[in-house]
Amino acid sequence: CSYIPPCARDDQENSENVTYKQKYWKEKVGSQPFTCYFNQHLRPDDVMLKRTHDETVLLHCFLWPLVTFLLGVLIVALTACARSLAARAEAIQRKKHS
Repeated sequence: CSYIPPCARDDQENSENVTYKQKYWKEKVGSQPFTCYFNQHLRPDDVMLKRTHDETVLLHCFLWPLVTFLLGVLIVALTACARSLAARAEAIQRKKHS
């Protein structure tokens, strides 16, 4: 497992990124084992050293659209109930006047 920092347009920035990663590997990782993240089936050559998102991001990606959908369903249901009650009240009023 190895890591190549993304290339930038500026040579100075590329040089700084490479130097930073070399220093990081020597000081932090060294010869210690480490976890490497990659997709063996789709893109086996692409490797991530650190996860960019954790479980909370996944939770938010599913939670808020679900809450929005449920609120929409609730609004539609309440509208249908209000129409039904209005129709019943109108029918009762007609019976009273007849």
